[in-house]
Amino acid sequence: MLISNGIGEYFLEYPSKVDNCVYGKCLIAQYDLPAGIIVENFNGIIVFKEEIPLEEIYYALLIDRERWVIPITNARYLNHSCDPNCKINDNLDVVTLRSVRFNEELTISYNIVHENEDPGYWDNRWTFKCLCRAENCQGIIDKYIIPNGQPWISKNQDNFVPPLPIII
Repeated sequence: MLISNGIGEYFLEYPSKVDNCVYGKCLIAQYDLPAGIIVENFNGIIVFKEEIPLEEIYYALLIDRERWVIPITNARYLNHSCDPNCKINDNLDVVTLRSVRFNEELTISYNIVHENEDPGYWDNRWTFKCLCRAENCQGIIDKYIIPNGQPWISKNQDNFVPPLPIII
């Protein structure tokens, strides 16, 4: 399968690969990549929360108020950063937000709530101490709340994952 990078170049596969990081598996760039490149896709099985197997809860991605995707692709190894270099678009593609260097870890934000949005379901197993070391690091990722006790409101709609049709 050929994958377009959006600027007239094509890859035989996504320009990312799974690697071992200090804290477990991660996804890294196989090349120097400009902003706007699709590096992976959250293709997978669409389920309701109660259907998520326990061993998959850490990988499941909420795609609307009720449905989740359990990725069967390497996207399952995307880790969190408070200053992510990727976003998830409405096709569940993982797209670079800025230039990414060869072997740089690809990251998304796990902790986004938009203005006037119900933060929805939070599983306590998702709470963790953030190790991203970003200048704007929140420290603890817990129930979409930042250290001052307020929800982390993203004004950047580019990081939003909109409701999608069921993918079979």
